[in-house]
Amino acid sequence: MRTFIFFTLFLLLPSISLATDYQGNCTVAFEGSSTLHNFNGKGRCEPFIASVNAGVINVPELTVAVAEMDTDNSSRDNKMRKMFEAEKYPLISGMSGPVPLSTIRKALEENIDSTQPLLFQLKIRDIKKPVTSILQNIVETEDKLTADLAFTLSLADYKLKAPSVLGIIRVGDTIKVTTSFLLEAH
Repeated sequence: MRTFIFFTLFLLLPSISLATDYQGNCTVAFEGSSTLHNFNGKGRCEPFIASVNAGVINVPELTVAVAEMDTDNSSRDNKMRKMFEAEKYPLISGMSGPVPLSTIRKALEENIDSTQPLLFQLKIRDIKKPVTSILQNIVETEDKLTADLAFTLSLADYKLKAPSVLGIIRVGDTIKVTTSFLLEAH
């Protein structure tokens, strides 16, 4: 009987430890091009709590404040905020829904480059669209998970008019985005 109790506890303990909350943070890096030169920018999502229960990560809707996005060029930043209509739509948001940890672990085990496709919804202004991203650079430890989410978006898909200077220098339609996540156990 004692063996049965120990065996039952052994089976239950891992599932109990799977119910964990993680403090989440992320940074956003974006790259674009124009007829004159390429440019980079950055932003930061609002801190969040992600919960893991029964091997599934539940991440809430994540938001990035448009006003805090920065390209190290104040003129370009002002045009970018105008394009996004930052006063009317101050946030860009994304939501993935539940993500099975088995998906992440599968990427770690099977792929040399540790990548895994991940679908999420991206909302810019009042337009929400599905985006297929690549979950990459995944590192999981006992109390921490880091990963990057990379995707490309089209400004036209979100009905955004690319900024221009004198109608000659125009920002390209395609923007590469990488969101780097850090989840730390409470």
